[in-house]
Order: sequence, then C-alpha cells, then structure tokens
Amino acid sequence: MSVTLEQRPFGNTDTTTTALGLGCGHIAKHSFATGVDTIHRALELGVRYFDTAPFYGRGASQAVLGEALQNRTEDYLLATKVGRLRTPSHFRSADAIRAQLDENLRLLRRTEVDVLQIHEADWHAWWSDTPREDEGSNVDDTIDYEFDDAPVMRVLREAREQGVCKAIGVTGNSAADTAFALRHVDVDTYLLAFNYNPVVREARTVSFPLAREKGVAMILGGVLTRGQLTAKSEELFASPPKWMTSEIGERLRGLYKIHDETGISLPSLALRFVLADPSVTVALIGAATPAEIEENVEAASAGPLPADIHQAVEDLAKEPG
Repeated sequence: MSVTLEQRPFGNTDTTTTALGLGCGHIAKHSFATGVDTIHRALELGVRYFDTAPFYGRGASQAVLGEALQNRTEDYLLATKVGRLRTPSHFRSADAIRAQLDENLRLLRRTEVDVLQIHEADWHAWWSDTPREDEGSNVDDTIDYEFDDAPVMRVLREAREQGVCKAIGVTGNSAADTAFALRHVDVDTYLLAFNYNPVVREARTVSFPLAREKGVAMILGGVLTRGQLTAKSEELFASPPKWMTSEIGERLRGLYKIHDETGISLPSLALRFVLADPSVTVALIGAATPAEIEENVEAASAGPLPADIHQAVEDLAKEPG
C-alpha cells in the first residue's frame, strides 16, 4: 500500500505534521495488542500525529501508546491532555493537575510530550472556584473569568517553560464555548471535536477564523461523529441521537445519496471534504484496528474530491430558497 499523506504547518510553531492524525480515544477497544498494532501500522503508513488523554480508556490509551511508540525512530508529534479529574476541586488545584501530568508521562514512558492540552477547556470548572450545577457545565460568557491566572494555565505554561511539552492548547466539544476560552488565553493549539464534517459546519464560522487570527494549529476530532459517518444506518433516523437535529438528519440523507450515486465511501467523502479546508491543520481519526487506519489513510491520501462532488457535499448545508 503506497500512500503519501500531506504535511501541513503546525500553527505558528517551526514544525509540520501530517494532515491526518490518529485519535486514540478507542485505541484499546479490541485489545491492548490490537491497539499497538494499529499505531505501528499508522506509523508505517506515514501518520505522524497521535492524540490521547488520561480519560481515554481510563489510562489504557496512554499505556498502549507508551508501548507502541517505545524505541520508534519516526519523527512524530504526541499530544496528551490534563482533565476529567475525579474530584471537582482538583480542576482548581495546580498540584492535582501536576500529579495527573506525572501519571500521563509514566504511562507514556517518557519525560516529555509534544503537545499538552486542557481537556474540555469549555468547562466552567477550570476557570472559577464558584461551582455550577455540575462539574461538566460549560463556561458562561456573562462571567468575567480570570482565565490567564487559572491553575491549569499556570501548570501548562510551567510545563512548556521546563521542556515537559513544546506546545500547549485547549480542547472542547462546543465551538462557541471553547472559542470563548481561547480568546482569553495564550496557547499554541485548538482541538475541537464534533463540529466540522459534511453534516455539521459550526467550526467554519466560529473556530476557523479565530484559529487563523491567533495563529494556532486547528485540530479536528470526531470527524466521523463517533463512527456514525462510517456506514449508512437507518437506525439513526429511527432513534436519532441528541446531535442529530432534523436539519442534520436531512443533510445526512443527502450525504447518503451522494455516496450511493458516486460509490465513494462515507469516510472518504467526510475526510476528503474536511481536509480540503486549508484552515484545518490535523483531522483526527479514531481507528482501532490496522484495517481501519489503512482505509482512512487511503482516503486522506486520495486528495480533494472532484470539484462537482465537493460542491454537492458543500451544498448539503446550503440554506433553502
């Protein structure tokens, strides 16, 4: 399998990375060994960006990466996160965040990572000592948070200054709320999940312009919406998940039609559409087997969709009338 993945500048840093990255949220889904094999296959195919977090597999994701990347000589970027802490007060404890970072490094079998990010920087709990109804409540743009002096920002800056990481960043699942946090902090990367693919476009109007303005690397997660854009499924329409509004459902029907008419797989339609936008630095794919990463790499390396097919996907979000 001979493929070539596009390299893109990594924000304002002095490095580049592949436009396709491996998101390791479910890397241990089948087994530890299969996860290791998947990462090795990704490296063989030229993937050079790997994203993990302590929350993923309750640490298993980082352990798999630690095993898989040990003694590898390829030039890759490894990103992890702090967050999803078990005790709500620990979001505001620099010592608790440092302890989690130390455990991350132990599992990853290294003394440093390339990128260290805040997991769900759109959560209120990071930025205020005043609790809201639950620890996962998002930020409120009517509150005057002290973003820059928050414990997590102090820890991230400290890690960057000490060489524990080269870049720091924010992540989140809400385009508007994560952007609200990003406007108030000095970071290098911005990871947004579930907000940009053929049927969801919020990132284009909210996130991409801000990422360009701040010069940060724009990383996309959830491009295939937790695997729900990998194959046609009538069950999605019979019992729609929360994310699938009636409008998104109509777009998905339209995407299925394009798939049927062109014979291009849904993952290929999604990946090639997303990667056509120059605002995107890396699109993360949550492959959990060597075969899955092979399919995604083949799609990404195929390059942009034909112009008429790209326009048909673009028009799925066109306003009627």
